[in-house]
Amino acid sequence: MMSGVERAEEQRQIDQVVSRLTESFPYVPDHIITETVDSTYRRFDDARIREFVPLFVERFCRATFVLQPAVEISV
Repeated sequence: MMSGVERAEEQRQIDQVVSRLTESFPYVPDHIITETVDSTYRRFDDARIREFVPLFVERFCRATFVLQPAVEISV
């Protein structure tokens, strides 16, 4: 079980993932990046070893945005 400090640090790292992806993929709307990171992050809710979760989330999301560069924006 994670302590409050560990949980806060992991959330800080996930926030940094969102920032890096936003910089790397300026054509992807911010809400799409946030939603993709959040849904990917939730896939690791049951992971017992948490050390690399932010890294895995970033790699998966980055690959998703590279493979699907065209994002449909509805106004």
